[in-house]
Amino acid sequence: MENGSLYDHLFGSAKKNLSWPIRQKIALGTARGLAYLHYGAQPSIIHRDIKASNILLDHKFEAKVADFGLAKFNPEGMTHMSTRVAGTMGYVAPEYALYGQLTERSDVFSFGVVLLELLSGKKALQTDHDGQPSALTDFAWALVRNGSALDVIEDGIPEPGPPEVLEKYVLVAVLCSHPQLYARPTMDQVVKMLETDESVPSLMERPIPFIAGRIDIEKSALSNSGQLCSPTGYQAYTLQGRRISSSKEETEEGSSVSEAVTTD
Repeated sequence: MENGSLYDHLFGSAKKNLSWPIRQKIALGTARGLAYLHYGAQPSIIHRDIKASNILLDHKFEAKVADFGLAKFNPEGMTHMSTRVAGTMGYVAPEYALYGQLTERSDVFSFGVVLLELLSGKKALQTDHDGQPSALTDFAWALVRNGSALDVIEDGIPEPGPPEVLEKYVLVAVLCSHPQLYARPTMDQVVKMLETDESVPSLMERPIPFIAGRIDIEKSALSNSGQLCSPTGYQAYTLQGRRISSSKEETEEGSSVSEAVTTD
């Protein structure tokens, strides 16, 4: 591919400040590619490793979804698959990292993270001044919740788009990377929102402590290659903090939540 990968342009040694029209083209191309895998291919395909380095760009900056080494066929009629966790730290959906529950919306979560990277120029996982990891999804969510969605956008983007379009793309990215499975749209819905005037649904509240715990879980299953891949099954993993309870229960402070996580 003449223009390498999206990662090369966002974070590589030859980093380029992509214009908004090019970023928009990459976002749409990636969304269409994933929508085809989920709804055009038969049987449908779940990629499992959507990230910036797996989005390749041709000479016109048309995006191509690449590297199907971790992909899974999803037979028709199955609501989800239970499988070992595989993927790249920072891009793995919470329900997949915690329980090995894989659906097309696991790819939607990863797409949301990539879209946030494309919009912000920031990596999926960063380290703060104290050396603690922080997730781009949390950063973006905090800004959106405070009514500052445009602050997610990287400064100095050439040929910036209309503010309302930029804000819409941020909202779509935050919606796709929601920690709760059924709060995310399908990739068909994502394409429609990005291509048309269809509005973005209201964002559901999200459990921030749950996301913080997911980073710890991903770290515990991380191999030297940066891939989450574990053949040995599940073991108990305990999170200290608030329990996110159902609508019929009250939130309990300081409770110990036992979750399942695949480890090496």
